[in-house]
Amino acid sequence: MSTVAAPRRRAVTALVLAAAGVALFLGLLGLGGSDRAGPLDWSGQAEVFTHPTLPGDRVLTATVRNGGLRPLRIDIGDVRLLDGEGRAVASTPVFLQGFGKSLWAAGRGPQQQPDTELLRTGRIALLKPGQEVPLTVAWHAADGDPVRVAYRDGSLAIP
Repeated sequence: MSTVAAPRRRAVTALVLAAAGVALFLGLLGLGGSDRAGPLDWSGQAEVFTHPTLPGDRVLTATVRNGGLRPLRIDIGDVRLLDGEGRAVASTPVFLQGFGKSLWAAGRGPQQQPDTELLRTGRIALLKPGQEVPLTVAWHAADGDPVRVAYRDGSLAIP
C-alpha cells in the first residue's frame, strides 16, 4: 500500500462520517422537539374548547400541515389522542372543520368506498409537502386528559 493511499482513505472516511453526522442532525431537526415527531405540524393556532351546553365534552380544532418532503396519506383510524402516560383517550377525529355524514347509510353503499368519498367525509387526508388540512377531534373529559395527537408516522403535542 502506498503512503499516499492511507491518508486519502482516512480523509474519505472522515468526510463520510461527517456527512452522516450532518444528515443525522438534519433528520432529528426535521422531527422537531418534544412538540412534534414526524412530518405533520400545526399550522396556526390549535384550540381546545368546551361548549357551554356540553361541559363534559371537549373539541380540538386545528389545521395541520405536511412539513415533510414526501406526500402523506393519513387514515382517520390511525389518529388517536394520548394522555401523559401514552394511553389512548377515546375520541372521534375527522379531517374537516366540523362533522359530516356519508352519502350512504350505515351498511349500504359500496363495500370499498372511493378515496373521493373518504376525502369528502374527512376520513383520510392526502397531503403533498406543504399542504394543509383541517383537523377536528372530540372527546369526553371523563375519558382522560389528552396531551398528544398521535398518527401512524408521528405525533403532535396539544397546546
